[in-house]
Amino acid sequence: MRYTIQGADCRLSVAVYNESASKTLVVVHGMRDHGGSFEWLAPLLSDFRVIIPDLRGHGLSEQNGVYTLTHFTADLLQVFDAFQVEQGYLLGHSLGGHVAARFAALFGDRLLGLILVDGFGPPRQQARRDIEQFALLQAAQVQALQHIGRSRKIMTDAQFAVARYQASNPRLDGAIAARLAKQGIAPAAAGGVSWRWDPRAQMVWSTFSHEDSEALLRQITCATCVITGSEGLDYWLLMHPELAGQQRLYEQELARRVALIAGAKSIVLKGAGHMVHYDAPDAFSQAVLDFLSASNPH
Repeated sequence: MRYTIQGADCRLSVAVYNESASKTLVVVHGMRDHGGSFEWLAPLLSDFRVIIPDLRGHGLSEQNGVYTLTHFTADLLQVFDAFQVEQGYLLGHSLGGHVAARFAALFGDRLLGLILVDGFGPPRQQARRDIEQFALLQAAQVQALQHIGRSRKIMTDAQFAVARYQASNPRLDGAIAARLAKQGIAPAAAGGVSWRWDPRAQMVWSTFSHEDSEALLRQITCATCVITGSEGLDYWLLMHPELAGQQRLYEQELARRVALIAGAKSIVLKGAGHMVHYDAPDAFSQAVLDFLSASNPH
């Protein structure tokens, strides 16, 4: 069943599966994605009510132009309240991982368990940036915001969108890629189709610091599982070419961040990249099932 609820300051579209189940798992997708990315988990978790919102600016949710990490986290709190999740489990991928971690740090009493799926961001090459590097990064973010909103890409038709989706996710089953691509597009006013996600959502990356996020990881007290792929560095190379050949740094950074969360378990799935749930769906679903079973208090 799909519902429309009021988020912090916008309307959110939320899909709910297995509505009569007594336990609840809330799933938060990543940037440029939509809730359909994780709907296949629901049949595997028949004893869980699975709640999957489309993030603001994504899927069928409203695009109101306001995209801070605080707003995304407030939306998630609204989801918990709207569906009366007093205590449940939370899974977040990529941007959704940042949102889920922030929620767990601030509202840990609402959680029985947390699953972070490649949700830490790129590895940090040094413990502290000097002020010149910080200024350069801030300048780049300001310049990027100049063009956000003008960069919505128009594609000829749904078939072209499916081809783009498959090119970006070559390990994903073709039929699933076609379904996800079609769920993620809408007719464009000038003809053709465009992705449903709002390019302005990328402003979220300038609304928080990774240093602050890492400090808050120490506030997470619920059972936590971190799932990543052995080839995750490949994704970050697209945006940070200076990380080429830094696999050891990538692995060290992962271990350091996991260690910030007391008692957190780390699972690295071989052959998978940033889109872990696409690249290794069987291993991923088994990891999720194992964690939920082990951390279930009943």
